[in-house]
Amino acid sequence: MEAAMGLNIKNERVHELARELAALRNESMTSVIKKALENELERERNRDDEARLARIEAKQELMAHIRAMDELPAGVSSDHSDFYDDDGFPA
Repeated sequence: MEAAMGLNIKNERVHELARELAALRNESMTSVIKKALENELERERNRDDEARLARIEAKQELMAHIRAMDELPAGVSSDHSDFYDDDGFPA
């Protein structure tokens, strides 16, 4: 069993909301507050995951664009390497 902990909330609106939700769900105020906090934490964690995934996708798109720039455009048959020797000097 968990030790009793005190949480002193001095906001009447918060008490009102907790009482209303507890009554609607037929649960204790502690229970509905606990569930509400757990739900909010989960939402925040998911938001962080979504932001991280968005950054990864943006990086992947950028890398694909950079790789595409390394390829020769359609219709180009040479990267001009035939104008230089093996040491990189003009042939």
